[in-house]
Amino acid sequence: MRPIHDTLDWNLLRTFIVIVQEESVSRAAARLYLSQPAVSLSLKRLEERLGQRLIERDSHSFRVTGAGQVVYREAVEIYANVARLASEVGNSHTEISGHVSLLFITGIECRFLDSVFARFHRCFPQVTFSIQEMSSHEVQQGLLQRQGALGICLAQQTPEPLMSQVLARQSYRYFCGRMHPLFGQQNLPLEALRNERYVSFGSEQLDGVLSPLAMFRAREGLQGPVIGQSSSLQEIRRMVLAGWGIGCMPEHTVRREIDEGQLWPLPPYGGVADIDLHLMWHREARFSAAESTFVDFLHNALAKVPLEERLHRGLEMQLPDANAVLSSDGAPAT
Repeated sequence: MRPIHDTLDWNLLRTFIVIVQEESVSRAAARLYLSQPAVSLSLKRLEERLGQRLIERDSHSFRVTGAGQVVYREAVEIYANVARLASEVGNSHTEISGHVSLLFITGIECRFLDSVFARFHRCFPQVTFSIQEMSSHEVQQGLLQRQGALGICLAQQTPEPLMSQVLARQSYRYFCGRMHPLFGQQNLPLEALRNERYVSFGSEQLDGVLSPLAMFRAREGLQGPVIGQSSSLQEIRRMVLAGWGIGCMPEHTVRREIDEGQLWPLPPYGGVADIDLHLMWHREARFSAAESTFVDFLHNALAKVPLEERLHRGLEMQLPDANAVLSSDGAPAT
């Protein structure tokens, strides 16, 4: 029998990478522009060829097995190595150009995302971008109306027919400014916040994307009046710094103000809630060459940096350059 490395079809590994990234066979099929049965068959063939169960799934769950995690890590590394080889021997001289429209919520601070933009621009300097800042609800509505290729927003659920992947996880905490009476006080009980004036995000409602914060306030009886409200993180920070009231913000976004002594952490000292930033796109989107190249580049980068490290860590491992996300005929890989 011929050894597996002589007979294994690389396309099966590439399909498996996308299945794991999308956490769904149907979503992987949509991203690859293939039928769901074709993707399921590719998964089955790969499992049979390797003699291992790689994914356990049913109508309610999706789990990558231990063997599947090993295969995924190795497949991503193989993808990068093949891409670098193609670049070094000059198999393709196609230069991608075009425009990518992005829809972002305000105040995104993510070192991983910054490094992706820097690396992508170095690889594809002819691709231009526009970034619109808006609320999470507006990001989702904009994607539904095909106003952007990708969006980054908060979400408690992903509306059909959008698709999503967690980009980063943010820890929200209460803070006050220097002019607030609680500034500088240590080891405060949570009850000390019960009647304090509050600065609130507009989406901090029981049915909003920041519902965990609203649920915490309701559960703990923090019923102080809302003195200021905004959908912008920058404006929430401004009002808290001005001493209007206490506010709940992602801790990593105000680290500089904490270190400079402008903001003071309040209880609960373990944080109020962890809330995810989601990368979203339209399931039926037909991306341009520039958009498709950026989407593939971003997904490849996501596989390189663990979720819990993305707020503070950029890309350290070498990612594919301009040829890494191109197929042999110069078209964007899907």
